[in-house]
Amino acid sequence: MEHFEKKLTAADLKRLSVTKKMLAFMPPIDPDHDIPIRVLDDWDKSYVFYLSCRQGKYKNPVFQSKHWRAFVKKRGAKAGNVIYFWPQENTFYQTQYRIKLLKSFLSPKPSSQVVQEEEK
Repeated sequence: MEHFEKKLTAADLKRLSVTKKMLAFMPPIDPDHDIPIRVLDDWDKSYVFYLSCRQGKYKNPVFQSKHWRAFVKKRGAKAGNVIYFWPQENTFYQTQYRIKLLKSFLSPKPSSQVVQEEEK
């Protein structure tokens, strides 16, 4: 299964820069409109991230800060954590996306719980 993996930087906590590898399995970018991307995290919490192609000096696509920051805040993401992002077929939505946040070894979530989730 295709997936994207990224170690988060301090800048990513404000606005996630979307790489070419990640774009390979996402809808085409429309420079005039933000594209809503339905995402479920590993706790089955639903988010809608908006894929945007910024104008000006930095033209790389990003997830808009408002919705991405809601995920960062809710999950307590920090620089150095790793995210995994992948497409998942869904009968109702056709394609939705999944995101998993792996925190450093100091995570308040017990590692046994992370292992159990991965086995599902």
